[in-house]
Amino acid sequence: MNRIDRLTAIIIYLQGRQRVTVDELANRYNISNRTVYRDLRALQEVGVPIGSEKGKGYFIVKGYHLPPVMFDKDEAAALLAGERLMEKWSETKLSQSYSAALDKIRAVLRSREKEYLDTLDQHTKTFTYSDERQVEIDKRVFGFLQDAVVNGTVISIEYYSPYKDQHTQRDLEPLGLLIRGNYWYLAAWCRLRTDYRMFRVDRIESYKKTGEQLAESPEHSLQEFSEQSLREEQDLEEVTVQFDKEMVRYLGDQKYYRGWVSEEKVDGGIKMTFLTSSLEYFARWLLMWGKGVTVHQPEQLKERIRELSNELYRHHSS
Repeated sequence: MNRIDRLTAIIIYLQGRQRVTVDELANRYNISNRTVYRDLRALQEVGVPIGSEKGKGYFIVKGYHLPPVMFDKDEAAALLAGERLMEKWSETKLSQSYSAALDKIRAVLRSREKEYLDTLDQHTKTFTYSDERQVEIDKRVFGFLQDAVVNGTVISIEYYSPYKDQHTQRDLEPLGLLIRGNYWYLAAWCRLRTDYRMFRVDRIESYKKTGEQLAESPEHSLQEFSEQSLREEQDLEEVTVQFDKEMVRYLGDQKYYRGWVSEEKVDGGIKMTFLTSSLEYFARWLLMWGKGVTVHQPEQLKERIRELSNELYRHHSS
């Protein structure tokens, strides 16, 4: 990115946020803090009203706006790709709002870029697959959760856990919205469990405000949630297994959802290393591969698979 493009990008970035720190700009545009200060000074010298607040960052004075932004074909194509990704959540207001925003962007494209995007649109498709359990999603839930996070509102939800086939009522302090795999999650402090928890949005069956507001500096935070999650990841158990050549082609992306870390070719197949938080779930997953998988370690996993195999044998023999 040349300097003119970067200066324009900095104005757009500042214009879309209340406060921006020098470190944030340096990381975003891969430049030094000294270069950020030079760029900000250059913008001020040509009349862009940039102010600063000690300890909080820089901002553009209210009332200043760039002329309407024009998108090039690469930027428009990236937005189209984003729309296809959003189709995973086609039944939510989130996806509908994104599509509406893209329609407005299409309206300001030059004829050449518009033609390019129309052609690309016809040749970009999304293939979906059925979830293990079809859930009727309330289209308003995502917007409700966004408002609760921004406003610091304590909420009450009814949550369904398929693993226990159980419905529970939870009072939550919402911290943030996360994407993990193919799903959106709410990160929150759960007052029922008195601990940090993640809740899959499509499993929230009902929701409402409690009327309680969190303090301006709440006791629990997304940062603390992230640090706890990192500590839990560091406590994961390492598993090493070997899949026969014939089985490897059936694995597909499944390994990535089981904590895959690395793999290497060995005689007769592929040796893989995983990190898992539950040997029980991992053992049950390995059973589906029958004799096409061999456990190297840990010994506890081998023993649990032997127990489960014996249970299956006795069940189907009776």
